[in-house]
Amino acid sequence: MNSSITAVIANLRAQASELWPQAPPQDFQIVRHAARPYSNVYRLRLDDRQTPRFIYVKILAPRKKSPADPEKYLTRLTTEFEAGRGLSTALGHEQEIAIIKPVAYYPELLAMVSEEAPGESLAALINRDGKLWPAADKLEQLAKHCRRAGKALAAIQQATVAVGRFDPAELLEYIDARLQRLLESRQTPFAAADRRQIIKFLQSALAAIPHEQLGLAGAHSDYAPFNLLATPEKITVADFTMFKRGSVYNDLTYFYHRLEGYLHKPTFRPPTIRRLQEEFLTGYAEVSGSRKAGEHVADDLLFKVFWIKHVVNNYSAIMRQRVVVKGKKPSLPAQLFNQHVFRRYNRWLNQFCSSS
Repeated sequence: MNSSITAVIANLRAQASELWPQAPPQDFQIVRHAARPYSNVYRLRLDDRQTPRFIYVKILAPRKKSPADPEKYLTRLTTEFEAGRGLSTALGHEQEIAIIKPVAYYPELLAMVSEEAPGESLAALINRDGKLWPAADKLEQLAKHCRRAGKALAAIQQATVAVGRFDPAELLEYIDARLQRLLESRQTPFAAADRRQIIKFLQSALAAIPHEQLGLAGAHSDYAPFNLLATPEKITVADFTMFKRGSVYNDLTYFYHRLEGYLHKPTFRPPTIRRLQEEFLTGYAEVSGSRKAGEHVADDLLFKVFWIKHVVNNYSAIMRQRVVVKGKKPSLPAQLFNQHVFRRYNRWLNQFCSSS
């Protein structure tokens, strides 16, 4: 057994009465272990005579050996614990949305313990129930999940409103750095004329963004279907490792973009994905309360700019073979699929920046 999980279990035994004052468990048993690229995740059963309870232990496993690396991972773990603890308390009264609740944090072991949340990954549900012509009841349930995802995001932002205003100028440098990488690549159909068109649009859009679109709040920074757990009654948000202050449009457009990504595959139809995207934005607007009659958040200039950011970022990441399994070069089918994605991204960027 890994020495770190042994030490975590020893700590949990010693603190059982403190962590679970109403019903301290007698012991902890590992029932599942999943090795991930940068962490080990253990599912533990709380051994007692009541209804079975489970917790998860995430132990970070940094790959690099540089002196600064452990500090970086420790910062991420601290962020996840503090953000999860604060938000689970702030939103504890909500009926349809929840935050995975942290239980304990052991920085010396790079470990965090959290309660098990009910539900299935929203990404898995979309992959299973949203393909081709989904049954009406399945589509309705996916729509409810996505609407709750929008409500959850708006609630998180309301609970973490920050003082100050977002500076959209920083986006131009960020996006252009990735456009330059695309230009240097022989794998992509991206050309200098494409870059000029995008930069021209961004310069015009950034100068015209209204003051009311520059709000700041806590940003999950990886708000996507794979980080949401869904039940018929509730959506639960997980993984706050990259939580930080940022534009309210960052997570909003990231989730929208991740849904758009399902259309890279021929097994998903635009009407289905458009429905899920619209439900997500509707749920967000219901809770945020920032929309006037007839207004749509997807029409906001900063929404459009952030969506370009996510598209270009993913485009660049695939080109650099960052979206791979265990660092291996993509197979021939994967390379052909990537070429399909490149053409789709190129076409969308050109159409969007010429028509907006």
